[in-house]
Amino acid sequence: MKSVRGIAALMALLLAIPAVAQTTTRGFLYQDPTTAAAAPAKLHDPTMPEGCRGGVTLVQDVGFEGVKTTGHNFSNATGGGESNRFDATPVLSAKVDLKSGCLNAHLSALVGSAQTYGTSPITMFQVTLTGLTVPVATRHMYGHYETPYGIYGPAVAIEAERDVDQFSANFFQRIGSGPTDVPPGIYQVDVWWAGGPAGAGGAIGAAFVLKLYQ
Repeated sequence: MKSVRGIAALMALLLAIPAVAQTTTRGFLYQDPTTAAAAPAKLHDPTMPEGCRGGVTLVQDVGFEGVKTTGHNFSNATGGGESNRFDATPVLSAKVDLKSGCLNAHLSALVGSAQTYGTSPITMFQVTLTGLTVPVATRHMYGHYETPYGIYGPAVAIEAERDVDQFSANFFQRIGSGPTDVPPGIYQVDVWWAGGPAGAGGAIGAAFVLKLYQ
């Protein structure tokens, strides 16, 4: 009787695992034409290079040196960020008054490994803009991979090998009236994170720094 109950419990657990968690053997850069076709309209065309040019009038930094953890996993689409696949509470946030040219962002952090800290092997980040004085919904800046593991949820990622690894990434966004631009106005910049689908765990990190050039 116990064995029957155990099998039933195992089957229930397997059925509860999100499909994305079962497909991580495909790899972060896996491309699924079916999923891509069903994804929302993309503001950035990943098949075409983009650029941005403008002068720097202000540099703004925000950081947190201590340790942060999250139990959120990318397979769970009930969180924050674009696609709702990240922890609902941003790691870092800042406000910017964009007038023209470009907004450039550099993100860095120390990320802990699954081997040492028992988290998901992959840690995923997303940097977004949300309009505060203009009607611009939360959208990722240019520099993310649009469909990690074949799922629409723009992100960048790292796998720490043993203890911690240094994560670093760059992003940009044009300000203007073009199809992929954002109009001038005041925006909130948020850094979101989650554990990758592999391992179904969260993430741990420290020394988060977001540097903004505008």
